[in-house]
Amino acid sequence: MNTEIEKEVIGILLNHPEKLSGIQLESDWFGYPEYQTLFEAMHQSVSHDLFDVYGKYNQLSKQPMAFNIVKDIRNESPMVSLLNNDIQLIRKAAYTRQLNIAIDKYQTNPFSENEQALREVLAKNASVETIDDGLLDEAVEELKDSLTHARPRGVKTFNKLDTALGGGMYGSMLFTIGARPSTGKTAFSVNLAYEALMNDKEVEIDFFTLEMNKQEMLNRFISRMTGVSSSTLRSKANELNDILKTLIDQATSQLLASKLRVYDGLETLGEIVQTIRKNAAKAKQGKYIAIIDYIGLVKVPNVKDRYIEVGEVTRELKRLTNEFNIPIVALSQLSRGIENRQDKTPLLSDLRESGSIEQDSNVVAFLHRPQGIKSERVVQLSIRKNREGELADIDFTFIGEEMLFLEYEPKEVKN
Repeated sequence: MNTEIEKEVIGILLNHPEKLSGIQLESDWFGYPEYQTLFEAMHQSVSHDLFDVYGKYNQLSKQPMAFNIVKDIRNESPMVSLLNNDIQLIRKAAYTRQLNIAIDKYQTNPFSENEQALREVLAKNASVETIDDGLLDEAVEELKDSLTHARPRGVKTFNKLDTALGGGMYGSMLFTIGARPSTGKTAFSVNLAYEALMNDKEVEIDFFTLEMNKQEMLNRFISRMTGVSSSTLRSKANELNDILKTLIDQATSQLLASKLRVYDGLETLGEIVQTIRKNAAKAKQGKYIAIIDYIGLVKVPNVKDRYIEVGEVTRELKRLTNEFNIPIVALSQLSRGIENRQDKTPLLSDLRESGSIEQDSNVVAFLHRPQGIKSERVVQLSIRKNREGELADIDFTFIGEEMLFLEYEPKEVKN
């Protein structure tokens, strides 16, 4: 039972009661009884004022939720543009419940009337799929709503990166970060995840690692949080002093309490997509991000051509960003040709294996060591495609042994 989706729909309708008469939604589609009762109360309310709706709900429900809870549902509702998609998800869930009940009845008593009931439920499946009518009504409603209600711009990480992206990693963004091996792309993605978690405890992060296992990824997160090198955590953890061991214990507790999930056993596109769909559907709007390290290792069964395979991966990831209004960060390797150039500044043409990476991405950035700066610790993130913002070069100090990226501030030379 996906109560979060049902909660989103109730919240949207409490904010936009004018939608009640124009949607196809039945009260018995709700799996959670209190949301079903709230929906019925909204239909019975004359003024659609929150107090009036709650009064009706209080009369209908045997165990009503507190007024403050209903008020929070309204205040925390997502964008109105998600309404139709969420209704379809509720409808599919209701269909699945009805189908399971019909199957159980038929298996228990295989009589003709139960067989007929099962066939009727199966026939409903033909009309369950989402239909895009091409209308702009919901997009216009969302724009109008944003004029009077503050909306979060995106998941926040580093200050300068947030500024370049117009406020953070926003919904529908496919953000591709390309780099040559040993430049720190995995460490940078760890820092992105860490900064997102530190900026907002409610953010959920799905981290798909195709190069390392969970233990290796855990060591990198703990290294970022404590300053203890990942190599020490791997081979000499028992030799650390009690103070560092306490810090590590605190860091592991902090990670376990967070909404970070790390997957090291999912290699195919279908497995990754299924996991993102499941978790993004349950997450609060603006509180979810997926990171994939890296797309060159994602497998698409029955596709042998690598160029076509990478194209399938980026197109499906882009579809997910649009469908669930979420940002996805995809890491990618750059081609070896960059090493043979005198100017080793990455270009869009250096994206390895498929031009679809550039085409499908909202933002493309490259992680590299700028030639004009002598320090080996300085790594630059060069944004070379940005559909909703400006191009930028953001310098970071990278301390590899600590998995630490810090926004770089050049020292002023005093006269």
